[in-house]
Amino acid sequence: MPQLQALNLCYQHGNGDVVFNDLSFSLTAKVTALIGINGCGKSILASILAKQKEPSSGTVICNSALGFYEQMNDVNQVDNLTIVEAIGLEPVFKALHAINQGQVTEQNLSLLEGNWDLEERFNAELVRLGINNKTPNSLSKHLSGGQLSQLKLWALFTCIKPDILILDEPSNHLDTKGKSWLIKQIHNFKGQLLLISHDQELLEHAYEVWELTTLGLTQYGTCFSEYQTQKQQQVAALENKLNHVVKQQSKLKAAEQLQKQKAQKRAGQGAALRKSGSQPKVLIDAKKDKASANLSSQSKNTAKREGELTRNKQELSSQLEQTKAQQFYLAQSGDAKHQKVLSLENVVLAHGTQKPLNLQVFSDDKIHVAGANGTGKSTLLKTLTYDIPVKAGQLHCNQALYYLDQHFTLINNKLTLLENVMTYCNNLNESTARTLLASIGFRKDAVFKHAAVLSGGEKMKLAMCIVSNIESTAFLLLDEPDNHLDLESKQHLAQSLQGFKGGFILVSHDKYFVESIGCNRQIGL
Repeated sequence: MPQLQALNLCYQHGNGDVVFNDLSFSLTAKVTALIGINGCGKSILASILAKQKEPSSGTVICNSALGFYEQMNDVNQVDNLTIVEAIGLEPVFKALHAINQGQVTEQNLSLLEGNWDLEERFNAELVRLGINNKTPNSLSKHLSGGQLSQLKLWALFTCIKPDILILDEPSNHLDTKGKSWLIKQIHNFKGQLLLISHDQELLEHAYEVWELTTLGLTQYGTCFSEYQTQKQQQVAALENKLNHVVKQQSKLKAAEQLQKQKAQKRAGQGAALRKSGSQPKVLIDAKKDKASANLSSQSKNTAKREGELTRNKQELSSQLEQTKAQQFYLAQSGDAKHQKVLSLENVVLAHGTQKPLNLQVFSDDKIHVAGANGTGKSTLLKTLTYDIPVKAGQLHCNQALYYLDQHFTLINNKLTLLENVMTYCNNLNESTARTLLASIGFRKDAVFKHAAVLSGGEKMKLAMCIVSNIESTAFLLLDEPDNHLDLESKQHLAQSLQGFKGGFILVSHDKYFVESIGCNRQIGL
């Protein structure tokens, strides 16, 4: 019997927007990948399966211990938590402390099963991640996003060890070494794993692929590479069907026009005969009535056929919408300029590497900042915006900088999407703002959704749209903008950044993403 089942799941937001409807499935494979475009409801579905969110209707049946790695979209979620609170090990550490104080209870013993050496293993993990001078009760905000992510994953895989594990975007924030460690953990995991990811390297380790769209959940009993082949074939077949329908519509319109022309010609001939008086009026009227009846019948048949073709076209277009590429439009200045934007003289960062930094940055530079988790990449960007003071040295800035962080703090969740864009980009009129939002998938009334209901990928698209259109002379600071984005959106963001005439400093651990952008400089921390 499957250990995790869902029956007729439905979820809709408070405003009535339906995210998904009537989903039923059973988790059977060792590693199942759940994929889909940003905003289709993957994280919501994961939260429902983990019993952290209630469905609008339907049932989840879980007969085993379940662990859940939730992607972190809001930096304020863990800012005031200790490390052990943030990674879910506080009850275990408390049980260990209680037993050391002589409080040996059945509950404490149960919590500590298999974790008697927890303190030693925790400290060893801190050393492995290069985290110094920290204790279990240190505040988690002093860790980098990658360090905290790895600690949360370590806790799940090696301490909590559930029978079923749901991982929602686990490779976000991880450096190359961290991702290799994660892949090894996935391979060695003894239970069942549901993997939600846009990371192709991780997806290759799935035994089955499930795709969530607005049309429902499609289960492919194949690995990711075979799924891609099947998907391409499905898309090609849909496009052929759609092209066939369009051709049929064109033929129908041509035939309808020809019928109208023939009817007009016959009507003209009848009028001429009536005027000449060469045929009896009764005969001419009978011919006219018959022609009118035939034309009416033909018109009804044509309208019926046209309605069928229109419905087919709409249905096929709706299916193809799931694979439709979205573009990122970045504001462009008239000409690329080469002006000094930043100057760092012996700058020492408050966190991370303590090596003095000396560099000059120009307005058309496309710079990739590389380094392992915890070396200070995000700290560098926050230092450039003066949010974190330098520990030593001199920093000079000659141009407006716009910072897009990993947690979308730029976005006001209480405002609609359109209000967010209009608030920051006051140089845009509403029509232009709506066009920009449509380009990243928010069409028509979707612009009036509140930002709070967006997925991580959708928030990243919105934030990227805002920072790149605040003004045409903007110099962008991009802290892992590829996190949360689906595969196709990531490709299109890379293309847009490659053609961007302005400059930016980019932090990313995805070497394929960085290579496709074509950065002209690299800074190693």
